[in-house]
Amino acid sequence: MNTFSTRNGVVTLSMPFTTIMYDYPQIELTYKPNNYSGWGVCKIFNALECEPFEQADAELFAETAESKLRIRQQPLCNNQRQA
Repeated sequence: MNTFSTRNGVVTLSMPFTTIMYDYPQIELTYKPNNYSGWGVCKIFNALECEPFEQADAELFAETAESKLRIRQQPLCNNQRQA
């Protein structure tokens, strides 16, 4: 199991819990943000697609997960000032 600290959280590279009916070995990427409340996101890839997996890859995975999972707070109207 490899762990990478990123700007947004931690990305872990590990063997998946189960892999059935796959032609190639599988690898699981898990992302847990710094301020998480017990939740995380994981995705399974072909291991060959992730070789070699480096810090830059972990940063990209974390940034992509963060951008898709967080709801950005928008002002109620355009003329509101941000504090």
